[in-house]
Amino acid sequence: MYQQDWAFGYEAYLTNGFDNSITTNTENRTFLPASKNNKERFEESSNGEPLFTGKIAVRNQNIGELGLSYMGGIYNTYEDEGLILDEPRRLDVFAVDFNTELPFSETYIVGEWAWVFVDVPNTFTQQYGEKQSGGFLDIVQPVIDKSMFGFDDAVFNVALRLESVDWNVGTFNETGGNIGDEIWAVVPGISFRPTYQTVFRLNYRYQEQTDILGNAPAKTSGIEIGFATYF
Repeated sequence: MYQQDWAFGYEAYLTNGFDNSITTNTENRTFLPASKNNKERFEESSNGEPLFTGKIAVRNQNIGELGLSYMGGIYNTYEDEGLILDEPRRLDVFAVDFNTELPFSETYIVGEWAWVFVDVPNTFTQQYGEKQSGGFLDIVQPVIDKSMFGFDDAVFNVALRLESVDWNVGTFNETGGNIGDEIWAVVPGISFRPTYQTVFRLNYRYQEQTDILGNAPAKTSGIEIGFATYF
């Protein structure tokens, strides 16, 4: 839907949902990506309940785009051939994202923040969080935009990425102290785009990760090299 400088969009999907591996996984935490290992999700639902995913977005040509997203549904196998195994347990994810390009410098900025709510069985320990949150912010600045190395529209960029995830938002029942299990990272880098759909990246990553008890964070750093293209 368009009106002068404004555009409005929406999308919605019903798909097979997650499964019990959200809370029964080798990460020993509430971990949504664990369900990716179950290839049978593409053929069969773990509970017969659809997962709803939807997004609405509004964009102004002079300001940028703001999006609101939701994903939710029953994730666990609560019944098997008429035998009740557990009560239905929900997973709900809310997210907000924004992107814009500064006209005076062509700086591209994109970010997203998400909140996750999971109904975890009370038989699990507190290391399995019922609330999670996290997000990122990318800032990309073109510094050279001209014909290079035989490519007419090549672009050389410098970039900065900020990341943060709290795997377990909340406090311990016994002490009231904050539950740790957090990670944040700073990732400066450079990239070269010979064409719009191909990019070479070189990043330096520094991150600090805190365990569930909030002990002194483990600090790591390293070099990341990447390549991506679309055909």
